Amino acid sequence: MSKTIKCKELCLSDFGIHKVCYHGGTTYDATKGKQQTNIGYMKRGSCIFSTAFTAVECHAGDLVYLPEGTRYSSVSTGEPDVEYYVVHLSFRTDKQGIRFDQRYGMQKIEVPGGIDAGKAVTEMYALLESGEVGSRLLALEQFYRLFGALLPSLKEAEAPNCSPSVIKALAYIESHCCEDFSVAELAKECYVSESRLYHLFRAEMHKSPVEYKNEMKILRSIEYLKNGYTSVEEISASLGFRSAAYFRRLFKKITKMTPTEYRRKNAGV
Repeated sequence: MSKTIKCKELCLSDFGIHKVCYHGGTTYDATKGKQQTNIGYMKRGSCIFSTAFTAVECHAGDLVYLPEGTRYSSVSTGEPDVEYYVVHLSFRTDKQGIRFDQRYGMQKIEVPGGIDAGKAVTEMYALLESGEVGSRLLALEQFYRLFGALLPSLKEAEAPNCSPSVIKALAYIESHCCEDFSVAELAKECYVSESRLYHLFRAEMHKSPVEYKNEMKILRSIEYLKNGYTSVEEISASLGFRSAAYFRRLFKKITKMTPTEYRRKNAGV
């Protein structure tokens, strides 16, 4: 009797690595949904990846997992430069149409002891860059070894179950947080009544639309604070706050420190 064992769902359908370098840092908007699963390696600098539900802060030497479909924004800061490697990957779907890589949520990866993940990623990049078939196969072999070693540390996704109206509201707020709009206008964009949207938002996000909007503004302010060149008053005005004093109070409420304290801690000025 013969028996065939298949593991199609563990075969890659897409794989690649690219390196990005910035001087001073940058922002990236993926609030419409990440198109591929990424494993990011922060070689130099730091970055905050934020979704509607959580934030992950990575520094030099850290790895972050970003599954396909993740709606997030990121703010990176250099010291003075950012060097970041992005491993793009997609596994094939299983019989239920589910991709293996989408089982896990956005997270900083706790790399097991004895594994130099950063070295593995940069070596894979160099192998792929050579363009030779043998080198590319070695890069794939190294990826499978690394992914297998990291797998026990990955936590499965626990994504909150949001209603379509709240998902629309989140996307609109994230894209227009510095603009002046009311909850009534937001509800109109989501095709529900103001009271209905407010109730859903409170129930599912445990905060009001205005509170979430303010959190998005504070997230954006971090980029300006870290560059060291923009005053608190200018940041406040550019983000649409009614006064610098209110911006300072809100910043401290959310981050537990003043804008000046945050700048000193994270930019060394």
